[in-house]
Amino acid sequence: MTEVTRTAQQSRPEGVVWWSLGVSLVFGVLLTLGIMALWLMTLPEAQRAGMLAYWSSVQIPAPSFNAAPLLKAPVSVQLHVAAAVLALFVGAVIFLLPKGTGYHKLLGWTWVSSMIIVAATSIAMIADLRTGINALHVFTAITVISLWSALTGIRRGDVKRHAGSMIGLYVDGLIIAGAFAFIPGRVMWATFFGG
Repeated sequence: MTEVTRTAQQSRPEGVVWWSLGVSLVFGVLLTLGIMALWLMTLPEAQRAGMLAYWSSVQIPAPSFNAAPLLKAPVSVQLHVAAAVLALFVGAVIFLLPKGTGYHKLLGWTWVSSMIIVAATSIAMIADLRTGINALHVFTAITVISLWSALTGIRRGDVKRHAGSMIGLYVDGLIIAGAFAFIPGRVMWATFFGG
């Protein structure tokens, strides 16, 4: 067992991982709601009233999975969804297993590779969907910065920085950004709620 492995296993008890995950989730949700509130305040009164009226009238139908919208989407969208789903599951497994082991490193590189694909395909979707850059592309920048921080942290033996960056990226880059993928009118909404 290497020194970094021993340090990783000793410095990050499992309770701390779950606590960090919870704090990151709460912070991410509050930050997202704060940004949305600030954005709404900057809109002209008529536009804000129209948008709030629209969202108050949206009804979430019962889930009904239909893969057709996803299969009709450009390849960049399909790769983006596949890599994000893989990263979501692999990340959850990483949280549950001991840290610093060979298996952790193998799953970690799988997760990093998936997140790189998620970031790259989010850029490709700008051209494929012809929608331009939108607010969700902030998460692409967060992904690149967090991956860089986590990987340089662990290479220097800074387990706390590595863990914090990875937990933050999992919550912000997958859970919160993933929730925005289910906004009415988007491909994932159509796939899971039928349009």
